[in-house]
Amino acid sequence: MRGLVIPGWEEKWKGKNLNIKKERGAVAVLVALSMALLIGFVGLALDLGRLYVAKTELQNSADACALAAARELTGANTNQLTLAEAAGITTGELHDVLFQDEQVVISGVTFSTSLTGGYLSAFTGPGATDMRFARCEASRSGIGNFLIQVLNILPGISIGDQMVSASAVATLSPSQITSCAVPVGICSSDVPASTAVGTWITSVLGPGKGGKKGDTVDLTGNFMWIDFTPPAGGAAELAGQLTGPGVCNLPALGTNVGEAGVKSSLANDWNSRFGIYQGSVKEGDSIPDYSGYAYTEKNWPSTFGAFTDFQSKRGANTAYQGDAATGLKTTGKVESSTYLNANGADRRLATAAIVDCDGLKSGTTSAVSAWACIMMLHPINNSSGGAGTGADRMYLEYLGRSNQANSPCATNGVPAGPTGVGPMVPALVR
Repeated sequence: MRGLVIPGWEEKWKGKNLNIKKERGAVAVLVALSMALLIGFVGLALDLGRLYVAKTELQNSADACALAAARELTGANTNQLTLAEAAGITTGELHDVLFQDEQVVISGVTFSTSLTGGYLSAFTGPGATDMRFARCEASRSGIGNFLIQVLNILPGISIGDQMVSASAVATLSPSQITSCAVPVGICSSDVPASTAVGTWITSVLGPGKGGKKGDTVDLTGNFMWIDFTPPAGGAAELAGQLTGPGVCNLPALGTNVGEAGVKSSLANDWNSRFGIYQGSVKEGDSIPDYSGYAYTEKNWPSTFGAFTDFQSKRGANTAYQGDAATGLKTTGKVESSTYLNANGADRRLATAAIVDCDGLKSGTTSAVSAWACIMMLHPINNSSGGAGTGADRMYLEYLGRSNQANSPCATNGVPAGPTGVGPMVPALVR
């Protein structure tokens, strides 16, 4: 049997050995292609992640550039676009790209009168002050790949260096108001644009009194208490605003506001912000300010610029000093400095509506023309007798329009959208 030879057997197994060798070669090719694909997909994740980081870094630079450029678009200088361009490029190029390894280059700063309008390069002369939107562009080309180029071994695939770009548009927008409005008004004739910060003005009036000391303008029964949604509400609504936060969703300019009647019952609610509690207004019903120290013409004869002194009194949690010092006639419990320190808040800086008092001579409402930042100077008399401050007039200290820079009533740097009334600050819009 050992010497038995089957015809054709040797040739048959020689062919099978040859096929096995061919199959081994095919497996090697498949493994090589699979490894290339695996490396390519790993490279895809790594390289795309790198591009994403670069995009984020460029976007940060473009955002900073646009915000810095928009800050200069005040309309006050015919050279504003040149200044804005320089500010934008300087700020934007303080950033780095590619894992903070290379400096960003701002490729363009352009300007427009509207968000969707045509954007122009910086120029001076007519039309320059009309530009209100700044757009910045940043890009980085020639970004090499780490591993993804391995896929180039596949037919029809050619992956080269990458480019990433970013852009941003910013404009000046009103900022938020931190102090909500109290339901009192100010006559626009008392606070023209030239009015100095620190000026004392009268707000809530007694019968027959007008907008200024000694004025006798008849306001037809409107004593400058303001209902922001007339004719609904009344004294109860206004009382809730004084003991509560106030009116934080302010109506648009041009909205008619007003409230007829003396509303003497609101004295207790007003005085609670000074840490004086009387009648139905109890401790815990209303948060006081950090200080109840009051200012009247008796203890502050200049009737001007008490805000700086108030800041020091607030820091010391100084309580209301008493009627003998102020000439007022208040009643109720006066909270101590300890109580104000533990329970106080920002309650005497507020926003107030500026209205045209001429409109109140023939009616009970008038349109809001602007918003002012004010300081509540003193309590109102809530006992009979006396005349003057607290009886037939109440003083407020004017701290400027609420949209002026550095207004103490506003949160600088926090945009509130087109309906905000705080100082103008740069805001990203795209």
